[in-house]
Amino acid sequence: MVYNSLFMQVKKVIASILGLILLGFTQSATGQQQDTVSLYDLSIDELMNLRVQSATKKEEPISNIPASIVIITRQEIQSQGWTTLEEVLSNIPGMYQINDYLWFGSDNYGVRGFFSSGSFSTMTVMVNGVSQKEDWYNSFPLTKINVPVEAIDRIEVIRGPMSVVYGSNAFLGAINIITNQDSNSSQGSAGIGSNGYYKMFGRIAGEREKVRYTFNASMTGAGGIDQPYSKMTDNIDPSWNLPSNPSSSGQLKDYRKYFGVSMAIGELIFEFAQTTTNRGVIDYYPGYDNGHNAEIESAYSYFSYTKSFGESLTANFKTGYSAFRNRLGYKHNSDTTSYGFNDIFSKSADGEVHISYNKPKFTASAGLTYHMVFQDKLVVDAPNLSNDYINLDAGIDESKFKHTWAIYSQVNYDFSHKVSALVGFRVEQTPAYIMSYAVRFNPSDPSQYLSRTGTYEYGNPYLIPRVALIYHLTDKHHVKLMYGIATKDASVGENMDIVRYPDRPQLKPASMQTFEVNYTGAVTKSTMLNLSVFHNRVNNLISRTNQIENGVMRLFNTNSGRLRTIGLEASANINIQPRFTSTISAVYQHSTNMQKGYEDIDLEYAPSMLLYTTLAYRLQKNIQIGLSGYYVGKQYTYWKPDSRDANNPLDQRNPIQLIRDGSRIGESAPAHFVMSANVRLSQILGTNAYCSVYVYNLANTEIRYPTTRSNDIFEKGTLGYGRYASFTLGYRF
Repeated sequence: MVYNSLFMQVKKVIASILGLILLGFTQSATGQQQDTVSLYDLSIDELMNLRVQSATKKEEPISNIPASIVIITRQEIQSQGWTTLEEVLSNIPGMYQINDYLWFGSDNYGVRGFFSSGSFSTMTVMVNGVSQKEDWYNSFPLTKINVPVEAIDRIEVIRGPMSVVYGSNAFLGAINIITNQDSNSSQGSAGIGSNGYYKMFGRIAGEREKVRYTFNASMTGAGGIDQPYSKMTDNIDPSWNLPSNPSSSGQLKDYRKYFGVSMAIGELIFEFAQTTTNRGVIDYYPGYDNGHNAEIESAYSYFSYTKSFGESLTANFKTGYSAFRNRLGYKHNSDTTSYGFNDIFSKSADGEVHISYNKPKFTASAGLTYHMVFQDKLVVDAPNLSNDYINLDAGIDESKFKHTWAIYSQVNYDFSHKVSALVGFRVEQTPAYIMSYAVRFNPSDPSQYLSRTGTYEYGNPYLIPRVALIYHLTDKHHVKLMYGIATKDASVGENMDIVRYPDRPQLKPASMQTFEVNYTGAVTKSTMLNLSVFHNRVNNLISRTNQIENGVMRLFNTNSGRLRTIGLEASANINIQPRFTSTISAVYQHSTNMQKGYEDIDLEYAPSMLLYTTLAYRLQKNIQIGLSGYYVGKQYTYWKPDSRDANNPLDQRNPIQLIRDGSRIGESAPAHFVMSANVRLSQILGTNAYCSVYVYNLANTEIRYPTTRSNDIFEKGTLGYGRYASFTLGYRF
């Protein structure tokens, strides 16, 4: 009831703001911003000296930051015409998408050769520096974040282990989506397209009486993929009660709303955002009629205050609150009494103190963070899904909270104008916490009830180090040597095996060790080159497996073992003023499963080759053409070991033999190349009106994602979007 009331109010606010913007009531904004692509106006030297805050929590030029960095600007998003955050992330070098349509509507991403089933959880995702994590799986589902691309001023992607700065989830890096940077940009837009696509967006930004503000609101919808299920599986079970020749038509619709506020008075900043998503999913098997539906709701508010003590010492204080809910409604068949649901909801609070000390040759920072989860629960009522139980209530014990605290510090020293070094560490702890688990097997028999509690045991503090050396060959050529360790804790949802299956071993935190050498330099007046060679070694990587065995649903979370990736990333940014800019990136990565018995088996979900390109050309002053494309190489699916035949006393195969006799859970996913195009007209008829025509997947390439362990009924893999087009008309104030 609280959520419904709150979201009804948000709907009214969104409608009001959109109406005001589209009517042009924005006199309070400070001036009008022309619809120009300032990316064209930056020289290569200026691009190299763009300042980034996400890597070390203070603004520094790229050349001084010990990390491999990708920056996506508002101008690049506009010129390429990308319509969703998922499209933006798919064009970031080193990232590749896999969607199995499970849980929150899983748009997940592999990064540098590693992929973990479920929702995206291997990089920390922030909006204006505020973590977007949900606490049940410690993941960052894009259906929760929902930031419209029109609201994005820039995206900073920091690749490599960032656990020293951001803790457990920054396993393979951090992504910061910034929406409050451009304080003079207000606009309204509306778009329509094929496949039922529509979008309305409004933004008010400006400054009045020393208050800087940004309001962003959007409503979007799309029909989802429309493909026969026979293209994804040859094993359609009659018990699914699907019609003849069933398809995904109408089952994967995607409707989203977003409302975000950022306000600043001096150094005091307030952030608030609220999102809703209604999205069709496929959970264990397709649903009846219009299918299973996930209702995802989230809200967060944050305060930040920065205080300077003289010229060298600065302190920043942050505190915030967030709430998340995902209610997945099941439709098993036409009998409405058999419908069920899976309800996840959590509430948490955060606090951080960050202190920085800056001198010409010496900078140091230190911080203290605290995260408290005071509600994190799963409630299930799905009698037709599992023969194990009728309903379930599980989560953190209501009389206890889950706490995580950390202290961290980084020191940077310039030995000379050519050489500088960074040393950092983090000590983090999630003390042991208690989880409860209650399940009812037969509602008519009170004795058919089980209640357990369990304790997460891996609660000792652990140390996370980081070191780097930066050598400035010249003002235009820089070499970075980096080493770091990152961790990834088991989440509450993953740790439920403690109470569900007490005899199974508890999960250990995953850890990754990374060595990386990076070169950044201006090789010509119009070309900037970025090269990285990296070596990642992962132990105890955590993954989730859902299986239906003999009609019984089983879920296990395991430490999958030892993995290793050796990779090379190369990117060139070509900027020929004033008309042409382009990026070309290639990633080669060789990933190996180092677990005993798997050494000669190709690692799953780890394409060897990734390619990316964008091109933007200003045909005339007000006409821009954008082309973007990405190539993802062949991917294998999970190798499932064979099972010993318990009824055959002669079957005495050892674990290595069982691995050898195993097989893939699905067919390999072939390589695919996706090219998209956009034409954008600005200052139409001498006004601040603009329009764009965008076509995704020009060649209508079939995108086939590999079968995941989370949704292994699709042995042929799941399918991505084919070609679709959209038209957008907007006005800037």
